[in-house]
Amino acid sequence: MRKFCTLLLSFLLSVVVFSQTKIGKISGVITDESQKPVQSASVSLLRAKDSSLVKIAVTNKEGKYEFENIIEGKFLLLVSSVGFQKRFGQSLEITSENSTFNAETIKLSADARSMQEVTVTAKKPFIETKIDKTVVNVEAFPTSVGSTALDILEKSPGITIDNDGNINLRGKQGVIVLMDGKQTYLSASDLAMLLRNMPASSLDQIEIMTNPSSKYDASGNSGIINIKTKKGTNNGFNGSVMLGATTSFYKPDEALYMIPKSQNSFNFNWRKNKINFFGNYNPNIFRGMNRLSLDSRFMDENYNTTGYNFTETRFKFGNNNHTLKLGLDWYADKKNIFGIIVSGFTFKGHPTPVSVSDLVDENMQLEGRLISKTDNKLKFQNGTLNLNWKHTFDTTDKELTADFDYVVYNNVSDMLLTTEFYDGTLLKTGTSYLKGHLPSDINIYTFKSEYTQPFKGGKFEAGVKVSYVSNDNLVNYERMVNNEWETDHIRSNHFIYDENINAGYINYSKAIKKWTIQAGLRVENSVAHGNQVLTHETFKRDTTNLFPTAFISYKLDKKNTLTIAYGRRIQRPNYQDLNPFIYFLDTLSYRQGNIYLRPQYAHNIDLTHSFNGKFITTFNFNKTDDIISQIVKPEPNSKIRYLTVDNVASFTNIGVSFTAPIAFAKWWSGNFFVNVFNNHYEGDYDTLSIDMSYTSFTANVTNTFTFKKGWTAELSGFYRYKALAGLTQMEPIYQMSIGLQKQVMKGKGTLRFNFRDPFAWQKFEGRSTYGMIDGGFVSRPDTRQLTGTFTWRFGKTSQQNQPRRRSSSSQDEQSRVGQSQ
Repeated sequence: MRKFCTLLLSFLLSVVVFSQTKIGKISGVITDESQKPVQSASVSLLRAKDSSLVKIAVTNKEGKYEFENIIEGKFLLLVSSVGFQKRFGQSLEITSENSTFNAETIKLSADARSMQEVTVTAKKPFIETKIDKTVVNVEAFPTSVGSTALDILEKSPGITIDNDGNINLRGKQGVIVLMDGKQTYLSASDLAMLLRNMPASSLDQIEIMTNPSSKYDASGNSGIINIKTKKGTNNGFNGSVMLGATTSFYKPDEALYMIPKSQNSFNFNWRKNKINFFGNYNPNIFRGMNRLSLDSRFMDENYNTTGYNFTETRFKFGNNNHTLKLGLDWYADKKNIFGIIVSGFTFKGHPTPVSVSDLVDENMQLEGRLISKTDNKLKFQNGTLNLNWKHTFDTTDKELTADFDYVVYNNVSDMLLTTEFYDGTLLKTGTSYLKGHLPSDINIYTFKSEYTQPFKGGKFEAGVKVSYVSNDNLVNYERMVNNEWETDHIRSNHFIYDENINAGYINYSKAIKKWTIQAGLRVENSVAHGNQVLTHETFKRDTTNLFPTAFISYKLDKKNTLTIAYGRRIQRPNYQDLNPFIYFLDTLSYRQGNIYLRPQYAHNIDLTHSFNGKFITTFNFNKTDDIISQIVKPEPNSKIRYLTVDNVASFTNIGVSFTAPIAFAKWWSGNFFVNVFNNHYEGDYDTLSIDMSYTSFTANVTNTFTFKKGWTAELSGFYRYKALAGLTQMEPIYQMSIGLQKQVMKGKGTLRFNFRDPFAWQKFEGRSTYGMIDGGFVSRPDTRQLTGTFTWRFGKTSQQNQPRRRSSSSQDEQSRVGQSQ
């Protein structure tokens, strides 16, 4: 019946068209001077005799336009587009004998004055809300040029970063961070370091997805943060150079230490005809200090106090690291684009922590002292190859993409732990030596293919992904016995882990009047094998899970929109947490992985109200089973404590957040974000009953001041009240920053100065109290930092075409790569 109605309608339309002698069709292409297609250009069809308007068409992303059902006659074409000068095309004539006309390609010339007007009038808001994500437009922030990626990320709504570089979203752990849809290959602390040295001028957007659609990997308990970088599309050679220096003013006691650091970057893009070559290089020198104070109470089986351990560790560390990324796009024809990306990262570090541990009895009388000195030599290397292809079928944006990734990691840690023992009178009683060699190799292979089919008012998407991960870890500990090194068989180990994940998804979206609906389903099959070679312990897991997602948005009126979203997520253990090896902090404390970790599963629900697209209120609910959390355990009949990870309880997060951009004056604008949330851990772990709950809030405030002659200033800060992070009760964290920026060299250069945490407020303090554990910590890193940077931009800087986005196939796997710190 439907086909019959369609045929009947087509027949009636044909009759009408024929009766009006509308027999013609006109098509063509609009490009810029470098022959790149110009999207969203307005093409006007005018009558030749009086220049009256007949029709208007808009070009698609390939620069194509089309007029259909044109009556006989003579016509002119007039093209206009933002950032270009208006241009008339050739005159043409439609007759019954010549009813189809392919116009000559019209090339537009850039209009510098028009582009300048766009910069002023077409400015995007700093924060936008969409049906399945929150978007931070980096360029809309006046001081983004000269800032770092981490500066922008810390100012983004709902994001907090702890002492170890772990990123939390709305009070929840387990965030997956992507760079252009691709993982960064780094542990949390190294990722934070990379973002500190990445200029914000290279960023386009930050996408925050608490409930990602089914096209994304299901991993990430609290969601995904996708950092989108820019890539030039202008003809010729263009890019930027940034030189920066930082000094930390660190005063852990009476002495003041001035610690130098340096961050630099070079970004370039070369475009000619069908070839686009791009890349960046970042050489960095990092030096730092930290002081960590630990206290632990010892108890007997009746929970009576038997003594205490007070440990103070002073960290002094430094590293040199280099990041290189090179890519090439080949626009083979109008429908096919082939690309290749090669990237690498090298890291050499030498941390040298020194710990002093005082063991006292229940009456606070000194029983003994241990002084531990650790000499660590770390070497970390990473290489990545990405091959990608995109095929566009027609002008409706129907497309097929494919990505292949090969990722390799090599991590080597060589350490020497020297411990001196003293009795209660501080008389030295002996010295022990422990030497460790810990190499690790990870290989990741992934393939992903996606299909997109737009239709009127909506879109259909489908995709498949296959990944294989091989992880080989070796640890060899030796102890000094009678002046000879002997293998420590108890602590030495060899662990091999292999994992294969196969996934597929479908996603459908449709706009119906005031309603927008999006629904998706993802299926993931995971097969994992683990083998402790020396102890012959093995395991195998084979699971298949469904991950549905749904989004419904309703536009109440021109200013108010309601959106509800649901998604099921999984957080798989990262490879480092599965590794059962022992990593020593000092003689009385170490960290150990857990091969029996299970994935955690979460249900996320968000209800969002948007007023005028700016004032955003979100209510969120998260329920997670088998939550993966760090937990401190005592060794039996020992004063040694160790940190491990385990599935400890169920987790519930309930919260409400509010975002408000406010313009106080033409020269003063601000952005305010507050999130109130409750974290609740409940369950039974071994013989321990867990029931921990706490309500907290976070607030981010950013003030931007724009003055004359290219000057801008910034005053920003954040505050997080007491909160539960895992099973640890964290104390408040707060900080402020002051920034000043000046545009120089007619906009080609930028000078920026930033004073971060000028009053040294920021510290990390927490306490764990459960079972036989009662311990606390205070960490004081060198956060008071004065930074100066100079950025020079060369070549053409106008961006008249949208850059091509690539999303690699190894998104989830790389986020689970960690390394010892």
